[in-house]
Order: sequence, then structure tokens, then C-alpha cells
Amino acid sequence: MAEHLAEFLGAVASAGALAFIAASMNIQARQTRSQELLTAFSLARGDLENLSRTIALTARLVVQTRANGEQGRLDYWESLFASGDRTAFTRLFGRGRRIKDCLKAKDSVPLHHHVRLFIQLFESVLALSREDELRGMLLKLPLGRAYSALKIAVDEDPDGRYLRSLEHLPRDVEDA
Repeated sequence: MAEHLAEFLGAVASAGALAFIAASMNIQARQTRSQELLTAFSLARGDLENLSRTIALTARLVVQTRANGEQGRLDYWESLFASGDRTAFTRLFGRGRRIKDCLKAKDSVPLHHHVRLFIQLFESVLALSREDELRGMLLKLPLGRAYSALKIAVDEDPDGRYLRSLEHLPRDVEDA
């Protein structure tokens, strides 16, 4: 009996060691994927920020002079962008309603191009995240919220997932 007990304890210890090794390898692989995701996001970030500015200006979400002749708020948003708030223009996207309306216009080809480019670039970063936790983290960032608004604007939100992710935004964000 003592012989079998020693063998049994040795087998349990070996199994425990293997489980510990497997768990540490899983953690290390996840850290590597997280680092790859962060690197990809940091590489794409500048382009996404510039695209958000281009989209806001092309969709005329903010203007220098309004149609009624009043002063617009373009200088304000440009000053935020220039001072380092590189995601300032993403706050104008709101829930995508105004961009969606602008995409319906006849002369919206450049806007379509910029919106598609933003979506494609952000999705290339999202493709690196296999875990829902990492995807959720990216979608909570200002550029992730802009991505959600653009997905809504191009009617690629059939289940309402992106709209639900933007429900916490005040409704008047689009009227900035």
C-alpha cells in the first residue's frame, strides 16, 4: 500500500506541475497577444486620429461659418486637436446619425472613402484581439467609440451592439 501511495503522490505532483506550466504558458501567450494588440493600436492611432478629423470636416460636423452666417466652432475643435487632444473630433461623431445623413448625399464619395478607411484600419487592429475583454477595452476608447458610430452610420449594426455601446453618450454631443 505504501508503494502505491508514493506512486500516487508522485503522479499527483507531476499533474500539478504540468497544470502550473500550462497555466503559465497560457498567461504568457495572452500577454504576448495583448502586447501585439497594443503595438498595432499605437501604430494605427495617428492615422485613426487624423481620419477622425478628416471625417468630421468632410461631413461638416463642425464648420468655420454656419449657413446662417454665425461663427462656427471649427477654431475651437482645431485648437483642441493642435494642443494634443488628438481624439477631439471623435466626440463630434456622437451616435453616427449626422454622419449617416451626410453619407446619403450625392457628393459623399470622399466621406465614404474616409469612413471605410477608418473602419478597415480599426478592424485590422480588432482582428488581433481574440478575447472579448480586449475587444471591449478597445471599443471603450474614444477611437473605439468613433468606430462604433461609423459602423452605425454605414448600417453595419444589425443587432444593435454598437448602438448599445454608445448609449451612455449624451444626445447633444452631435450638436457640438
